Amino acid sequence: YGKWTYEEKEKLLENWNWYLEKYKSAFKNPLDLLDRRRNKDLITLMKLTDFFLVISRSLNRSTEACYSRLYRDVLKVTLKKGYFSEVETKKLKKLSRKHENKFFKYRCIADKMGRDRRSVELKLYRLGKPLKRGKWTLEEEEGLIKAVREVTGLQNLNEIKQQKIPWRTVSQLVPTRHEIQCREHFFLCKRSKLQNIDENASKLKKWRKEESYRLIDILTNVDYSFETDIDWNEVHQSFVDVSPSASYIQKQFYRLKSGIPDFHRKSYSDLLEEINSSHKH
Repeated sequence: YGKWTYEEKEKLLENWNWYLEKYKSAFKNPLDLLDRRRNKDLITLMKLTDFFLVISRSLNRSTEACYSRLYRDVLKVTLKKGYFSEVETKKLKKLSRKHENKFFKYRCIADKMGRDRRSVELKLYRLGKPLKRGKWTLEEEEGLIKAVREVTGLQNLNEIKQQKIPWRTVSQLVPTRHEIQCREHFFLCKRSKLQNIDENASKLKKWRKEESYRLIDILTNVDYSFETDIDWNEVHQSFVDVSPSASYIQKQFYRLKSGIPDFHRKSYSDLLEEINSSHKH
């Protein structure tokens, strides 16, 4: 789960290109494979050619996750985003009424308009009720936490996982915010306020360069092949005197690697080597 590494993205595209090279002649337009409105014949052909197994080959991720990422990286980049013209807004309203009772309402509308699903969803939401932007008030945060607890039935927020929360239902209980705002802000709150941070967190020592050196040494000495393999909770145990949570350690590592030019294009091992080298200098 979580953020895709550069190596994973490269492997996914490598699998996609291998599939196209082998089966391209079987399809009129290969991009139809990424069209969610594909017909029964196309679905049958995809099953016969093991499409989902091929794209997820050598990736420790679900086939659905691989398909969604491929959709985003290959097809979604061609979709229109941003400002809706007056003509588009009228068409959007018309399609919204037509597909009102469909479960995949936003996806159907986005496909017919050639637009990104999220932009369609946000536009319809803004047309339906006034949205508030910017900083969350204390009352809104309390309402959000209460809504998540009510919807999930869990009181311990550390047990709550993103995949289990119906954010559309949560947003209906938070009248001033959209479901995407609710989702992003809740996990921001969870990381900064709701994790197992004790009352003495304010007494923690300040993070210094020595801690950064120690973090890189620990990551270098542990045999991790990819950044996604890192157990940040385990790493956090070595920094309980300076770090309030595992996500804080992860943030410190991001600061270190973001100082390396084109860090998002480098492998995990190369990143560690360059960070080590820069620290020595």
